Amino acid sequence: MLRFSSTALTQLPTDALVVDVDCVGGEPTAALRRCSAAFSDVAGAYERHFNAGDLRPGELLVLPPTSDRSATVFLAPSRVHPQGELRAEDFKRLSKTILEETLRRGFHSLAWLPFHVGRGLDETEIRRQLLYSFARSPELELIYLSENSDNNPVGRVSIFSDGGAEKEGGKGGYGVVLRFGDHHKELSCGFQQTTVERMELMAAVVGLEALKRRCRVRLHSDSRYVVDSVNTGLLFRHASRQWKGRKSRSVDLWERFLDQYLKHDVELIWIKGHSGIEDNDRCDQLAGEARQAITLAIDEGFRSKQGKRKSKPASRTAPATPVQSSTPNPTAPANVTAPANATAPANATAPANVTAPANATSGGKPKKTGDPCRACGHALEKRIPKKHKANAAYHFAWYLYCTNCKRFYHVEEAKVDVAESYKTP
Repeated sequence: MLRFSSTALTQLPTDALVVDVDCVGGEPTAALRRCSAAFSDVAGAYERHFNAGDLRPGELLVLPPTSDRSATVFLAPSRVHPQGELRAEDFKRLSKTILEETLRRGFHSLAWLPFHVGRGLDETEIRRQLLYSFARSPELELIYLSENSDNNPVGRVSIFSDGGAEKEGGKGGYGVVLRFGDHHKELSCGFQQTTVERMELMAAVVGLEALKRRCRVRLHSDSRYVVDSVNTGLLFRHASRQWKGRKSRSVDLWERFLDQYLKHDVELIWIKGHSGIEDNDRCDQLAGEARQAITLAIDEGFRSKQGKRKSKPASRTAPATPVQSSTPNPTAPANVTAPANATAPANATAPANVTAPANATSGGKPKKTGDPCRACGHALEKRIPKKHKANAAYHFAWYLYCTNCKRFYHVEEAKVDVAESYKTP
């Protein structure tokens, strides 16, 4: 859906180009100057509309293609005056108008020059509103014309990430490899209870959070869950609706990911796992070692969604701080950082007061009313099913139900063989 480019405007393959302009006086915006330098007709067209008073915030002006310019130019007045405020409602209306005009004309791609940042929305919020608006049309290619050059190695970072878990709600971990020129850094951490999806996503989050300033990032992952959620616009559609209707235990991580994604020029690339890509295999190894560590952290996001869970007293608890592995070249890239306390001490021990909850149970399957739930320890109640499955060989006359975590248990004693129940005495 979104990609970043620094290709010259005259060589950029796109159907339309969005140019930020002001409505009243002052110097031309940086976007207008850049576009005018590439296409001689744009500056004159802007002057004509300006003198005619056609420029109003949120209303689009369209310059059709010419013999020297194959792309349509959208002059997008975002504010009244260069020192004026860029208001969220004006930008939303402008984005909506651009999207509708793009779809009406049957365009497949749309390039944006960076908008002037002053009062009102900052660059991060401009990108957010832009993605929220265009997420409704994920097939449309959105090209953000970044000021970072593709040919400039400064600020370009490659991140490889991977995560895994033993089972749903079991031990898990993630591994991250960051590369900046000849330097690289490795991060990893293990957790007591989590899921594969959360570890895959957390690996990407931690990798982006390690960057100290705005960078051009190529983020590689073998998780379709992570890559497709971003590249298809699904993430931005859910975020624009404030996650309403999304049944996910990873909203906390997606919010962290989105905050970092908007700060950097990030391109997500899917790679096949266990295919011999050295850095990806290294991430998988780091994740495996992290989840087998003696000291495991608590995935607070997973635990908060699970409610009261059966604890594992044998596990030792540690803060969820990524561990930085030693590398042949210990010099960290100028734009990558890890917390100073990232390495866990060799003699780490569990707190003396870490005990299993009083209501946790490790006994067998519940058999009668009042037995504790195996998940949360709550006393079970007896319930009668409202109906039975048609043509089934057997059914259960009653079952045990936990009002706390909503689990239910079938009991062998309540099993009724349908054929036997219809036999005459």
